[in-house]
Amino acid sequence: MLLAPLLTIENYSPEIFSLTIPFLEITLEPRYYGLFYAISILLGYRIHVAESKRRNLALNEDEIMNYVLLVFLGGLIGGRTYEVIFEWSNHYANQPWYEVFAIWHGGLAIHGGILGGTLAVYLYCRRKNLRFWEMADLGAICLILGQAIGRWGNFTNGEAAGPVTDAWTGVVFPQGASAYAGGQAVHPTMIYESIGNFAIFFVLWKLRLKNFRPGMLIALHFILYSILRSSLTPFRIDNQFFTFMGEKILAPYAISIVLVSAGIFLIVSRRLWETDTPPKAAISSETSSTTASSKANPSKETVPQTGPSQSIEPPLPAKVATSIPKPAPSTPAPPRASGKSRSSKKRRKR
Repeated sequence: MLLAPLLTIENYSPEIFSLTIPFLEITLEPRYYGLFYAISILLGYRIHVAESKRRNLALNEDEIMNYVLLVFLGGLIGGRTYEVIFEWSNHYANQPWYEVFAIWHGGLAIHGGILGGTLAVYLYCRRKNLRFWEMADLGAICLILGQAIGRWGNFTNGEAAGPVTDAWTGVVFPQGASAYAGGQAVHPTMIYESIGNFAIFFVLWKLRLKNFRPGMLIALHFILYSILRSSLTPFRIDNQFFTFMGEKILAPYAISIVLVSAGIFLIVSRRLWETDTPPKAAISSETSSTTASSKANPSKETVPQTGPSQSIEPPLPAKVATSIPKPAPSTPAPPRASGKSRSSKKRRKR
């Protein structure tokens, strides 16, 4: 028994609107795909601002915006490079050289975006002397959220779909979309992945409050997303592949194995399940600043920090002096006569 498809798209247009400027002979056609990217960037920025305040990171809002845009640019370059490498013999070798940079014609791979974005985070942290793994954890939360939102851009473009299906989840794409299958329903694989990405995001969002060592969230992102992507690979018809020793190997499987292995290695080698402790540099700097302030103000007493169950006892009142009448001053004894005066008195008596 064939079930009716979940959705049939009749009017297909990936553009939000079309505006022609007559004097310049330019037509502006912003796409939904770019809109979803912009939403992802703004949400990633807000998450970084909130988490930087919660974690006391030495970044202001302007620096965070520059950082987010830099990481996005790194992901864009990485995703395009990955696409061109694996599709070179199939497509780009037969195209003009400038098609390599024509990202508006499509062609971005998520695995390349992950690698390129991670490299951008590393370079920024080296430049700003920040903790790489802590920033990578923040990036993992924003990245998986951006992936979940960005897959709806694939849906509006009519791409990244699966094979023909008679399941109730099938979607019929119109003619002109790359997912068009002659009026038949296909698996909306991009929606499957978006739902899975949202689930991973909520897991990482909850775990961010746990005091794990830095690196746990990015390691879990590598593992969980690779499992999700590998499970959906049979439902994609546009998978990249390469040939190794005469065997055709799908790139998503190979990259997923590498990312899962990297995630497990990070967790085990760095013991990321343990409680995080502040770096030694921060402890030493805090201690030195406290010592310097105590030397500068020796008259001030250092008040010990107390926990929630402790309290500072008020100082005891000074003892009131008892009013005891002072003894009256004694009358000084008359001065003792010297030997000369005694002899003179004896002479007078004589």
